[in-house]
Amino acid sequence: MTTVFVSSTPFDLAVHRKRLSEEFTREAAAYFGATLTSALPETPIEDRLRLVRSAKAYIGVFGMVFGDVDASTGKSLIQLEYLEAQLYCIPTLIYLIDEDEHPILPKNVDTGIAAQWLADFKAQLSQSHDVRFFDSPDDLVAKIHNDLHRVLSPVKKAVPAAVPAPAPVTVAPVTVPAVVTPQAQAASLSTAAPEVAAPAVKKNAQRYLLTEPRFAFFKSKVLPVLPPDFDDAPLKDALELLLASNTLAAASSLARGAMIPLEDAVEVIRKMELIIIDTIYKQKNGG
Repeated sequence: MTTVFVSSTPFDLAVHRKRLSEEFTREAAAYFGATLTSALPETPIEDRLRLVRSAKAYIGVFGMVFGDVDASTGKSLIQLEYLEAQLYCIPTLIYLIDEDEHPILPKNVDTGIAAQWLADFKAQLSQSHDVRFFDSPDDLVAKIHNDLHRVLSPVKKAVPAAVPAPAPVTVAPVTVPAVVTPQAQAASLSTAAPEVAAPAVKKNAQRYLLTEPRFAFFKSKVLPVLPPDFDDAPLKDALELLLASNTLAAASSLARGAMIPLEDAVEVIRKMELIIIDTIYKQKNGG
């Protein structure tokens, strides 16, 4: 049977993994002819990658924990699973925890260098995939259920052969030419053609729209950390996204506008964020 590999850190997302297993397995098997599989914490790295390679699709679910790091590569296990899926061109779905809406226990949030590595990894995912955000285990299950058709095809059920019916006796019909009046012909020509529905347009990431004076103000503050000769248009785009707390989208916009690696853009965005926080704090406190 076809397998779908689910990659996630095991402990902070244990409830999510359990809900996926409980609510989804039977339906996936019936409709897509697929079963969900994932690695256990003790699964060796070679076996993890073999499971990924043999899967028909890959689902990455990422919270606020970077997870165990493989000593030989310096990458986390979830990173290695993701990279293996991309290496073998396995259809991929990516889900990131909604940091604003999903309740998160402090013990399930990385800090320090692990948090930095995780942020960089999420920025890479956001730039490479159409990621979706989940705010609860049930929300995650529902979104995966709705999205699986993008990477799997339904099982074609066998249709029983129909019993041939007796051949009907054909009687040649008598054709009577229709009489079309001038009024009817004019009415048919004037009938409007049915409207074709416009394709759905994906909404832009949330942003804080800046007026020109406000943009000029923030530009003057962050200018010291920007790449040289940086254009106003991508800077305004990045600032509007950053002020709306869409840091990953802001980093992606900055990387495209400055034509710099995403890792460098993430670092610039972090510096800009600190400057903006400091500026707002000073304004509120009369500094």
